[in-house]
Amino acid sequence: MSNRIPAPLPLMSGMMALLLFIPGLWILETNRNWTPTLLVAVPAFILGCVSIYLGNRILKSKPSGGRYGWAMVGSLAGGFSLVFWVVMVPVLIFIALPARDMDPVNEELEVSRKQIRMWVRHTKTFVREEGRFPVKLEELVEKGYAQPLQLYDPRQARRDAPSYRYMVDALPPEEEWSSVPLIEGRIPDALGRRLIAYPDETIALTEALNLKQDSRAGAR
Repeated sequence: MSNRIPAPLPLMSGMMALLLFIPGLWILETNRNWTPTLLVAVPAFILGCVSIYLGNRILKSKPSGGRYGWAMVGSLAGGFSLVFWVVMVPVLIFIALPARDMDPVNEELEVSRKQIRMWVRHTKTFVREEGRFPVKLEELVEKGYAQPLQLYDPRQARRDAPSYRYMVDALPPEEEWSSVPLIEGRIPDALGRRLIAYPDETIALTEALNLKQDSRAGAR
């Protein structure tokens, strides 16, 4: 029976199992979820097992020459594929991806997030102490509530205008602090999105802001 197995078949099965690791990794990277990855992992696992099984069947018949080489390399490819799927993917899911997500995607963007949050705090302090809303952000600098450097996003090459601006002319009621945006960043990211700061000091992007507005419009 083993003599009827095509010699390249174990290697072909093992290589297919290994190659499926590429779309499997892409799905895992995109979805951050094991469930859709199973759609690729299960066939790859089966192919790896088939590669080992066929390779061993051929090797048990004590072949020689090229047939022996095909069977041995095919068995090794199947074994490597199983190691990838059984060991590497769980490591990626439970250790590597969560650890990477904890790191800032863009250090300058993180600095800008901190700055726009500070402007929210300065604005609320100004309103509480001055009894009115500031005319513009520069007034906070003029009155000593903030430093001039905080006016500029670190991603802004030319400092010809402040990187942040008010979106309202009065501080919203406290019950609206989580829904009415207060300050907008002028510098877009690579996807064209700009930072939005709310009076409750949460930070979002203009894309998320549009989704909020659409959901409120649908509710009405």
